[in-house]
Amino acid sequence: MRKKLLLFLAIVSIGVTANQNASGAQQDSTSVINTKEEKNRNVMLSAESSTSPRQLNIGLPFAGDILILENDIPVVYTFWTQMPTTAWRYDSSIGRIGLMSFQEGALTYGKVGYTVTSWDRTPGRRFKGVASVFTNNFGTLRYDANISGPIGKKGWGYTASIYENYERGTGANYMFSPYLERAEMFKVGISKKYKQGSVNFLYKYADVKTPVFGNYQPFVYKGGGETEEIDGFRLGKDSYLLRDGIFPYYDNNTGEAKMGDMASDDASQNLTNAFYLSGDHSFTNDMKLTYSSMFMKSKAAFPLMYPISLQVVDPDQRSAGELYNYYGTQNPYDGAVQLVSTQYYPQVDITTFIARTELTKKVKEHNLRLGFTYQYYHAPENYHGGLYYQTVEANPRLLDRYQDLSIYGMEGSAPVTQGGLLPSEGTGGFRENTNKKAALYASDDFKIGSRIDLGLGIRIEHQNDKEIRSPYTNEWFNNRDLLNEEFKNNWNKVFTGNIVFKASRNFGFLADATYNSWYNRYYDYPRDANGSVIDGSYQTVADDKDQVVTNLGGGIYWNHGDLFSIVSKVTRIKKENNIASENIVNPANPTEQKNFYPLFYDIETMGWTTDIISQPFKNFNIHFLLTLQNPEYKNYSYSAYGVTYDYSNNTIPDLSKVLVEIDPSLFLFDRDVRVWLSLRYFGDQKSNKPNSFSYKGWWENFGGIDYNMSRNVTLKLQVVNFLDQKGVKGALIGADQITDASSFVGRKIVASAIRPRTIELSAAFKF
Repeated sequence: MRKKLLLFLAIVSIGVTANQNASGAQQDSTSVINTKEEKNRNVMLSAESSTSPRQLNIGLPFAGDILILENDIPVVYTFWTQMPTTAWRYDSSIGRIGLMSFQEGALTYGKVGYTVTSWDRTPGRRFKGVASVFTNNFGTLRYDANISGPIGKKGWGYTASIYENYERGTGANYMFSPYLERAEMFKVGISKKYKQGSVNFLYKYADVKTPVFGNYQPFVYKGGGETEEIDGFRLGKDSYLLRDGIFPYYDNNTGEAKMGDMASDDASQNLTNAFYLSGDHSFTNDMKLTYSSMFMKSKAAFPLMYPISLQVVDPDQRSAGELYNYYGTQNPYDGAVQLVSTQYYPQVDITTFIARTELTKKVKEHNLRLGFTYQYYHAPENYHGGLYYQTVEANPRLLDRYQDLSIYGMEGSAPVTQGGLLPSEGTGGFRENTNKKAALYASDDFKIGSRIDLGLGIRIEHQNDKEIRSPYTNEWFNNRDLLNEEFKNNWNKVFTGNIVFKASRNFGFLADATYNSWYNRYYDYPRDANGSVIDGSYQTVADDKDQVVTNLGGGIYWNHGDLFSIVSKVTRIKKENNIASENIVNPANPTEQKNFYPLFYDIETMGWTTDIISQPFKNFNIHFLLTLQNPEYKNYSYSAYGVTYDYSNNTIPDLSKVLVEIDPSLFLFDRDVRVWLSLRYFGDQKSNKPNSFSYKGWWENFGGIDYNMSRNVTLKLQVVNFLDQKGVKGALIGADQITDASSFVGRKIVASAIRPRTIELSAAFKF
């Protein structure tokens, strides 16, 4: 063992510069007939965070549809305001993890996209322990452990786990907090196995404190997709949040200017208490029942400060008489200033109950399934907002703005900001939701002869909602009456189908279709017979639209043993009746902005994807994925402040038209050592809806060495961004009104930064 360890360290010292955080293992190829799960994707390889799975690009912008399941149950009902990773981690308590297909996610829970699936460990007939420890060059420390075993000899057993995370992110000095995240989770469970099945009870507690949301960074836009760092600010490594964590906001009820603290429990602590009951039972007629349910009481909170991308003003760009002092002082500030928007969601109580049961039975050539889901969710959503100025530097400071009166022939200066905030007639909002959904779904996978495999599925869901909300758009509601609306007897529908035609033993054709329609409500202004707004202040008219996603695909597959397995498909995805809200700045007065809602639009993507996995020689595997797509807005136009904005046929920001993934891995020394890479190319991206800003393409790159030191100890060295790329990505905040970016060339703007090179070391133990 000592020789193996020295050999491992020698290989590392030769110059392995490699990967990411969670799991680097490649998964085996799935059969093309299996539409339930995607197995040749490494779902945990995320370039954004070391604690959350990657999001798979499907030509649609992320809209909260991506799910994480634990024991067949979504870990949260909706990502807003409770983020899934505040209640779930891929740690030693998880026994299995996978990726549910697009069709299966729609059929079981009516969601859009790929769904991460995970199951907690259950006890076996012997004691078993697993543990891991993780650290990186920025000082993050993470450790977790799970133990399980029998209780007596009558099928009873226990499981218990612990998870602790001291997350430093990319090592930024936030000054107001030592950690990007401080998280701890505990699980304890008891199980009973009997002749025909099992019953499992699990309790989960999570305390996740995340005082930092967002990854916004200032840089200089050079035009043509090129960017560069500004002096004194390291992209991806410095903090662009107020150094003391104290931020100003307006109370959405009274309009009173107040101060919040990013590091406080009320602004950053997320608490979860969840109870799971799950099990399975096999009947004598070969029918099998599986069931799972979760009751969860939780608290969720976060402060979100997003710099308005194009509102960075250098001293030579200030308007006449524009003056700044450091907040609360008479000390002048003469540098560049940044306008920042706050969305502050103080801690709220959430109640969630979700249950799922499923019957399966094989009848001749048919694999039949009948399932039922029930979802209950109750939560208030209360958020405050405001606009403030800060300095443009690492760990910026809050500013007061003044107007020099001498330009008007008067003495002195007049304050523009109040309590650090620009004046506002109303910002923030309140609503309290109660959602109830009950659904039946069924599927049949069957064969017609020896050449045709078919799959059909249907889901019908009944939905009742109740909502209490403030209708006072762009106003403080000042304890006025709130709207109280009930939405009953709405129906959501999913239909799926897939076919595989085997032209020969190794070659064939495949096609699939998914139709997913769900009820989506919104509020509008009272309108006259001509459709004109009668009262533009209050949104008092409740209405709804069916939001529809259709996904059609077809292509070929070709399997040639270990040499290669190919699936090549053309797909078309369309998402209709999206409901948007736009915060629009008045072009005649940049300090004035209002919320315009509701706005409706569609999204459409045509794409061609080719997926190849190959083992050209012993101990070497490679996965290659190429996607060519054209994600566009459709029917998207509106007018605000007398200007019409039309995004129809424009490329959706933050989505690339060309995607490439290359994942080679090589086993060495009797398969005790595995060297692997994961390279993902993202082509040019548009960064605002008018498509006037763009970024050049880049590679996300990971690599690592996994060393099985013994049957019970595995070591991993991984490097994120081993090419040490620097740059920015993502949609620009507040840039959707800029149709010509030429005037911003050479100016400072703000976007998200590429994660810097991160060296990570982890160890996993079995005992």
